[in-house]
Amino acid sequence: MHMSTHYYVISLSEHENALYEAFRDDVIDIRNGGFPVEVSLRASSAADSIDREERLREALRIVDQLFGDCYRHDPLGVVVTGKKELLDLFASVTAHRSVIVGRIEGDYSTTSLHDLGKIVWPIVKEAISGLLDEAMRDLEIAEKAGRTACGLDAVSQLAIAGVSATLIVEDDYHMRGSITRTSQSLEISQEVDVMEELDDAVDVVIEKVLESGGNVVFAPSGSLHRQGRIVLLLRESEGLQ
Repeated sequence: MHMSTHYYVISLSEHENALYEAFRDDVIDIRNGGFPVEVSLRASSAADSIDREERLREALRIVDQLFGDCYRHDPLGVVVTGKKELLDLFASVTAHRSVIVGRIEGDYSTTSLHDLGKIVWPIVKEAISGLLDEAMRDLEIAEKAGRTACGLDAVSQLAIAGVSATLIVEDDYHMRGSITRTSQSLEISQEVDVMEELDDAVDVVIEKVLESGGNVVFAPSGSLHRQGRIVLLLRESEGLQ
């Protein structure tokens, strides 16, 4: 698994466990493959009360198995949310610990998709992003040495070619587009619909840079105005010809 702006979210609760698919801070509810998984913890006797933890554990095993089916189809990292007890129980039963990008403590089972996206995306962004201050200093040095590619068109061509470099991109920069299979060129439209997989040309470039072993740093909106909102810092051996 490589880090990506496309990822899963598992929301754990004592009543309903949900799986979401996310693109940056846009979250889509998955209502198939067995999700959501409901949990019944109504105790009819003292013995039932004692068995509460085991029933929770069994429900979380089911959540993990169903997530595994989704992961095999589309292997992406996952952020897990829930109360501490549930996070710990899930950690004890999951077979997918290595793909957990981060954990967020708290019950978000009734949180809106919009708000959930704002909560989970910073965790993923931090996991894939380098240090901004250092990257901006490197940008200044690279510009003086003529080792930058600025703007989506120039950056995309190098990213598609597999150049391993540092990409700095404004956090809220989106552009509808995709890579055509025949020409490996980037087709760009002014419309944005990031709810469709890899329909965002900026995310396509990010994916390519990460796949090539490069680094991605997210910068505040407006901080890369002069560079066209996205810039690739090239190594000396890969400078522009």
